[in-house]
Order: sequence, then C-alpha cells, then structure tokens
Amino acid sequence: MLNQVCVLTVKVQNIKEGVHFYTNLLDFTVLKQYGENIISLNNNGLPLILEKAEKSDTPSSSTLLFGIQSTNIQEDFRRLQEKGVKIISDEPIPCPPGYYFVVEDNSGNQIEIVEYVNHSLEV
Repeated sequence: MLNQVCVLTVKVQNIKEGVHFYTNLLDFTVLKQYGENIISLNNNGLPLILEKAEKSDTPSSSTLLFGIQSTNIQEDFRRLQEKGVKIISDEPIPCPPGYYFVVEDNSGNQIEIVEYVNHSLEV
C-alpha cells in the first residue's frame, strides 16, 4: 500500500554548495554520503536526499515545492535574510493556515517556510 512519503530528492547543481545551504541555513544534518553525488540529510525526521543534477536535468524553475515548518516566521525570515538567502517576497505572506515565505537554494529549487497559526479552519 502506498500511503507514506519516505524521502524527498532535491537535485542540485553543486553538492558542496547544496550541503552548505541545507545544513548551515535551513538546519538539516548530514546522515550519510553515498559516493560523491548523493547525500542524505535529515531535519526532525524529514528525510531529504541531495543529488547532483546533470546539466540537462536542472529545471529552469522548481518543479517540487516542499515546506519546512517555522515556529517564529518573522525571526526565521529575518535570520535567513541576514544570511543572504534568496527570499521570493518582501515579508511573510498571510495564507489560510498562517504565514509563509518562499526561499530558493543555490540551484533554484524553491522551499516554502510556513508557520501554522490558524489550526482550526472551517471547511
């Protein structure tokens, strides 16, 4: 039965830069390295694989958007901005569950940072 996401793979142009971005800026940790082109990362149980992309595999825009939960979106926005992370908006944006903003890694992959504020929404 297919009912659980077990891993997300993000293709990056440069493994070393990708590891730096995800570990130093987004607080992932390195779990294991599989040769020179694949590295397994983790953030509070979320498995993520960084894989070196072939030039022809690199999309011109992100085709997968994954989210990382924030407990203080204003602080995380400021911290990432100070570290020079490319942020796609001028400030966190309101959305039905709370607030979000989108950042790009050094390969152009987009990551949504979201803080859930409204836990009970009417359907």
